[in-house]
Amino acid sequence: MSHDLEASFAATELVNLLVRAPDNCFETPPPVSRLSGSAAREGRHAWPHADGVIQLVETSSSTRGPASTYNIALEFKRPNEGLHGVLTAIGQAHAYLTKGYNGTAIVIPKSYSNLDNPGSYVNEVLEHTSKSEGIGVFTYSKPDPSKVSPFEGAFTIHRKLKIDLAIPMSGVTQPLGTETQWAHIREGSTEPDAFFKYLQCLKQLGDAGTEPYAPRIPKEISEACERLRPGYNPVNYLSYSPNNELPDKAWRQFWFKYVLHPGNIKGWSLVGHSNYVVNSTGLLIQRIDGSGQKKFFTGRSDSVREKTCAKLNAGTISLSDALDELVKNYHDRAHSYREDIDSGCEHLGFIDGEGRLTDIGYKFVDACERYKNPNAGLPRAIFLGALINEGGLGAFLHYVYRLSEERFSRNPLDFTAPPDSSCFLQSEYLAWMEEQMMTSLKVIKKVSLRGGVARKPFQAELAILRSLGIVKDSFRIGTGVVINWPELLEAMRLPK
Repeated sequence: MSHDLEASFAATELVNLLVRAPDNCFETPPPVSRLSGSAAREGRHAWPHADGVIQLVETSSSTRGPASTYNIALEFKRPNEGLHGVLTAIGQAHAYLTKGYNGTAIVIPKSYSNLDNPGSYVNEVLEHTSKSEGIGVFTYSKPDPSKVSPFEGAFTIHRKLKIDLAIPMSGVTQPLGTETQWAHIREGSTEPDAFFKYLQCLKQLGDAGTEPYAPRIPKEISEACERLRPGYNPVNYLSYSPNNELPDKAWRQFWFKYVLHPGNIKGWSLVGHSNYVVNSTGLLIQRIDGSGQKKFFTGRSDSVREKTCAKLNAGTISLSDALDELVKNYHDRAHSYREDIDSGCEHLGFIDGEGRLTDIGYKFVDACERYKNPNAGLPRAIFLGALINEGGLGAFLHYVYRLSEERFSRNPLDFTAPPDSSCFLQSEYLAWMEEQMMTSLKVIKKVSLRGGVARKPFQAELAILRSLGIVKDSFRIGTGVVINWPELLEAMRLPK
């Protein structure tokens, strides 16, 4: 197992340990019934990056005041890091407090070849050098990957956390984790070609002397921007990039070269005097399955261009109002797509906390430029390896497989429809899986729906993994999700 995968499993077991026994992290512990928690990954923040995030939520009571949220950073070390890693962990633990965490959990091996009892050693160092109550010390014995939670029963506590007494050393806003323990991905926004082209823009603009792409905005589009946001730069409005840092420049270049490119920026054409025809041009971005170009703004009856053209042809909307609807949709889509691309690149390790290319980001771009196809060969292998390892989808697949194996070993016909039990109840199976990850493992933090149609459990994760050949298209009775183990193991072995 990789360091990141083991750290994810350690966070899973630690959050359950703390929620089951609040006295391990509070000087004055609340009742178990009022404490919930989840294990996640750190969002995009400045270095140093925690190996995991544990978020505890204490609901309100008459004696302890309103509901409180505590974020705990996980610092995880493996046996091969030795005593140097142990000493580094002590420094990083304090750095996380300075960064704004309420506490830090140092999780290290039970023993090293040159240090018999590292847990006691770290505790002794902290007692002599640190006044912080918010650093806990935990050691672990060898994890068992055959378990749903590989670190189950493997932890020993050497120093309890007291996060209700700890005060972060600075006034920095507490960092937030993602809602899951794995990367933020969304089907339709996680194509390797899109990642490549955005990262390539970062690379090009980072080179000295390279000028940003200067798009030409049609007059009617600029006028609509002025109506919607008077006095604001139309280029910045259309691309949702208000600033002028390197990531903003790269995003504008990506957006106007590959999304709102010259052939795609107009929403329709006028044929004759009153017949408006949808511009159905695609993006200059290839779909993940290699089936052709992606499309935004068109292609379905409820797409913005289809709807506005229908209203124009019916005479129920003015041309200026139709342009305003179109341009507002461009602005909103740029915002959502940028969040998906930006967070996806960060979670896969392609960019750092400042939005600049990392070593693996450069490798991915260079491979795509050399082989000309981000969906195959070495580029695909790098992308898949980043998704499984750095992006944490390896942990997701572990939970899916072990939970399914445990359930179906008791009854292979679970989630099948009577009377002949030949139909697998996919929705019920996935709903059960989601519930297990939320309540038992605590690796998902359920969030309220912000509007629109509720998404199916793991809709994005399974769609991406299917497209990359890691899981099969169909579910199987007695198995559930069918994993392509040779492909998965190869991806997990891919060096960074």
